[in-house]
Amino acid sequence: MKEKIYVEIAGIKLGIITEEGASYVEKIASTVEEQITAMIKSQRNCSLVEAALFSAMSYCSKGEEDAKKVKNLETQVALYQANMNRLKKENEEIRSKLAGQ
Repeated sequence: MKEKIYVEIAGIKLGIITEEGASYVEKIASTVEEQITAMIKSQRNCSLVEAALFSAMSYCSKGEEDAKKVKNLETQVALYQANMNRLKKENEEIRSKLAGQ
């Protein structure tokens, strides 16, 4: 069930409609707030908008890296499945030959 959850990030109040629980949304908002705050503190000339954009770029980059990892893992799983099927077939053939002796 969707609900509206209010959070504040960098002094900006947001109403988010989500099926996720409030604790999840608040955790994400807190992480974003921390990243933006840290960037503004470390880079004195960094505006809130720039910090938010850098944060968005960082999260998108991480998402792309994770997507590549998932694709690689899916490929490995497919290879393992193919090998397992081949080995099962070989095992059945060997069992048939042994049973026929």
